[in-house]
Formats: sequence, C-alpha cells, structure tokens
Amino acid sequence: MVEAAGVGAFALAILGELALRGSQAPEVAIFLVLAMGGAAWALVTAGRALLRGSRVARGFAITWQLFQIFAGLAGALGGGPLWAVIGGWTVVLLAVVAIVLLMLPPVIEATTRTSVHED
Repeated sequence: MVEAAGVGAFALAILGELALRGSQAPEVAIFLVLAMGGAAWALVTAGRALLRGSRVARGFAITWQLFQIFAGLAGALGGGPLWAVIGGWTVVLLAVVAIVLLMLPPVIEATTRTSVHED
C-alpha cells in the first residue's frame, strides 16, 4: 500500500506539472499519469488480496518487487549523480526486504491455505 501511495503521488505530481507548466509532449505526460494510476490501482488491489490470503497476489507482489530491483539497479549503475545512485540502491534494498518478507513461512502459510475463511 505504501508503494501504491508513492506511485499515485508521482502520477499526481506529473499531472500537476502538466496543468501548471504545460509540456512539450502532453500525450506522454497523460500516458504516464494513466499508466501510474493503473499501477497504483493494481498495487492497492494486490495489497488487499494479500490481506485476504491470496496466493496470486503474493506472486504479483514479488513480480512488482523484481521490477523495482531492475529499476533501482538502472538508477544505481546508470552513471548518474550521487542522489540517483543512493536512491537506486535504496530501492533495491527495500525491494529485497519486501521479497524476503513475502517469502517468510507465516506469509506462505497464510497465502496457501485451501480456504481463507477456515475456523
């Protein structure tokens, strides 16, 4: 849910930038806002499904974290400024922690039950 809020905030920042300052490529900005809005919606949906014990949601969450690792590595190893390197490694570290947490036995047990409503 935290990542969904971050993605949603970034989408709103792009939308605000487009509204206040305009853009040389408004179509690209609108596409980014819609794509990030869709990603935020998918993350919220996956988070809610994880709370209900969905195995599919755990797979989606791990896949999202792998994408975060790839993006973080691109930032960290891309030869950019120091803030990009630090930010990239921070993203990688947080994604690895999230994957480890998603693979803990209690989470696996909670998401592999035959029924979510067992007594």
